[in-house]
Amino acid sequence: MISRRKLDSCHKVMDFRELAKKRLPAPMFDYIDGAAEDEWTYRQNTAAFDQHELIPRFLVNVEDIDTSVTVLGQPIDWPFFCSPTGYSRLFHHDGEKGVARAASKTGTMYCLSTLSTSTIEEVAEASSGPKVFQIYVFKDRGLTQEYIQRCKNSDYDALCLTIDVPTNGKRERDLVTGM
Repeated sequence: MISRRKLDSCHKVMDFRELAKKRLPAPMFDYIDGAAEDEWTYRQNTAAFDQHELIPRFLVNVEDIDTSVTVLGQPIDWPFFCSPTGYSRLFHHDGEKGVARAASKTGTMYCLSTLSTSTIEEVAEASSGPKVFQIYVFKDRGLTQEYIQRCKNSDYDALCLTIDVPTNGKRERDLVTGM
C-alpha cells in the first residue's frame, strides 16, 4: 500500500509515474507505461498535449460551473472518461472493478478492455455508472457475438470497436522484460 505521504508528494502526472516506476516490478511498469513498435505514436500523442494550453479566464462568474458533456449518448459530469486498459489486476487487486467504481463515483464513463482480468458481468455489478465495452472482431464470430450479448445482458451503454489491431503490435519493452 502506498502511504498517504507519498501520494501527497505527487504534484503532477510525472510524479505519479515515477512513484509507479519505483513500486512496480519492471515488466509490469513497462507494460503499462510502454507502447508498440518504437513508441512513436505514444510520443506523438504525448507531445500533442504540449500544443495546447489551459488559460484561466479572470473576472468571470464562477458560481455555476458546468463541466458536464454527453459522450456516446451518455451524460457524464466532466469531459474525461476511463479508456480500456488490459490486465488491470496486474497493477491493483481491484483491477477493472475498482476503476469502474471510481469512474461511477466521480460521474464519468468507464470502458472495459476485451483483455480484462474481470468479467463483463463483474464490472457491471461493481458500477452503476455508464459503461462501454471495447470489442475486437475475432475470427471466431461466435465469440464476438457472445461478448456483444453479454454486454446487452449486463446493460452496457455502448461498444467501442477496435479496428486497428489486425496483428499484435511489437512492444519492444515487453520483449526485453519477458512480459
